[in-house]
Order: sequence, then structure tokens, then C-alpha cells
Amino acid sequence: MTTQEKDQLVDLPNLAAVFETLRRGRHICMSDGILYAALKSHAEEFRVLFLQLGFELQHHPRDFFYFVDRGNFTELSARMSVFMFILIEDLADRGDAIEETLMSRHFRCSELPHLVGDRYRRLMREAGVTDQVEIEHLIRTMERFGFLERLQDESFSFRSPSYRFLDLCLQMAADNGNGDDEDTAEQPEDTD
Repeated sequence: MTTQEKDQLVDLPNLAAVFETLRRGRHICMSDGILYAALKSHAEEFRVLFLQLGFELQHHPRDFFYFVDRGNFTELSARMSVFMFILIEDLADRGDAIEETLMSRHFRCSELPHLVGDRYRRLMREAGVTDQVEIEHLIRTMERFGFLERLQDESFSFRSPSYRFLDLCLQMAADNGNGDDEDTAEQPEDTD
């Protein structure tokens, strides 16, 4: 890499703010304004620079950016995953269009299914969340990572980075569906 190319990388717009935001684990999407605009217009240059610094910048097909951490699935990651799996399962059980509902609806903590029913309470307890206060703390954490946005009316809505969880849930459902050959053979095909 030439000196001129290195100078261009250091002169990337909002470099310090973009790096610090991504380093803290936040996902950057269109609603993040100038940080997103800087990444979107200079994605390859940011990718090259961050790779040289030991960070892998990912640009998701749903148009958001984050650092990949391949070797670190933390307890917090597990809590967020369980939270999303329960919400998605509840939406599916209600017959809601999962993706459309998840990405367009405003949710209220008091209306969440996570502490309703023995199964959901057990799953949340196994993930380390036992009461409404801890769910609210988890929601604040998910906001900090860019997965959702809390709104003025005490509700929240999901941002595009939550597709990471949705994609994972849908893949798991497909994998589970493919593993039950005997059961699926007896099921009628959907006519929709």
C-alpha cells in the first residue's frame, strides 16, 4: 500500500466516530445519519483499514454495518437471542406475518410474552432474565447495540440490524423442519 493510499484511509469521513461506535458493538444503519453515510460511501476503504487493525467490517445485505466477532458468543448474546426467539415464536403462534410485524410494529415491555407461560419463563430464566426489570434492561442494551429504538411513548421498534436475529431464527426453523422427514411427509402442503 502506498503512502498516498494510507493517507486516504486515515482521512475517511467521521473515522474516529465510526470506529468507536462499531468497536462498542453497535450496528450502524441508515437511521444513524452521518455515520451510516460515511460507511456507505466508503465501505471498501473502511473495510480495508479496519482489517489492518484486526477488525472485520461486515456489510449486511439489509444495508447495515457491524464488526464480526467470530469467536465470542457471550451470555449477553445468548440473552438477546433468546429474547428474539421467544418474540418471533410468539408472533408465529399468533399467525402474524413475522418479518412485517417485527419490523413495523411498536412493542411495549408490559405486553411482551417473555414472562408469560412456564416455557417462556423457563427459557428466559436459563438465559439469566427473571423479571420485568431485567427485560427492560435487556431492551436498553439492545438499543445500545443498535437492534432497536426506544420511542417517546415508552414503546420500542426494531431497526434493520435485528435482521441478524430474524435470519438466524428463520434458518433454525428451516433446519428443524428439514430434520423431521417423517413428520413433514405427513403434513399437508401450504396452499398460500
